Amino acid sequence: MNEFTKIIKLLNDTGILGVLIFALVGWFTRINPALKTKIAANKSANQREALTLLDKLADNAVHLLSTYYEIPGDEKRQKAISDVTGQLKGLGHNIDPAIISAAIEKAYQAMSTQSTVAQKKQAKFDVAQASTEQVFADKEEQLLKRNVKDNENEPLDVPATSQVEGGTK
Repeated sequence: MNEFTKIIKLLNDTGILGVLIFALVGWFTRINPALKTKIAANKSANQREALTLLDKLADNAVHLLSTYYEIPGDEKRQKAISDVTGQLKGLGHNIDPAIISAAIEKAYQAMSTQSTVAQKKQAKFDVAQASTEQVFADKEEQLLKRNVKDNENEPLDVPATSQVEGGTK
C-alpha cells in the first residue's frame, strides 16, 4: 500500500494525475457519447440502405412475377418472398421474413393501383381460362348425357360364347 501512495503522490506532484483525471472525465462526458452517436448513426444508415434495397428488390420481384399468368397469387407471393430473401442473403443482409413479406405486399399494392399491361393481360388470361373451363365442363356434360342415352337403348353386347383357358365355354 505504501508503494501505491508513493506513486499517487509522484503523479500528483508532477501534474500527470490531473491530466489523467481530466482525460477520463473528458472521455466519459464528450468522446464516449460522440462515439456512441456515430455508431448508432452508421447502424441506422446501414438499416436504411438495407430497407431501400429491400424495396427495390421487392418491386422487381413483383413486377417480374406479375407476368407469370398461370401461377396463382399465393404461389407468386411465396416465390417473391423466397427470391428476395435469397438475394438479400447473397448481398449479406439478414432481414426478418415478416418485413420482407410486408415489402412484397407494399410493392404489390403500389403496382395494383397502377394500370399495367401485365394486369390487363392477366385479366384477359383469367377470362379466357374461365371460358375454356366452362366450355370443357359443358362438353363433358353433353358426353355424359349422350353416353347415358346410348346405354339405355341398347342391350349389353355379351358374346354367346367366351374364350377361357383350355377351351370354349
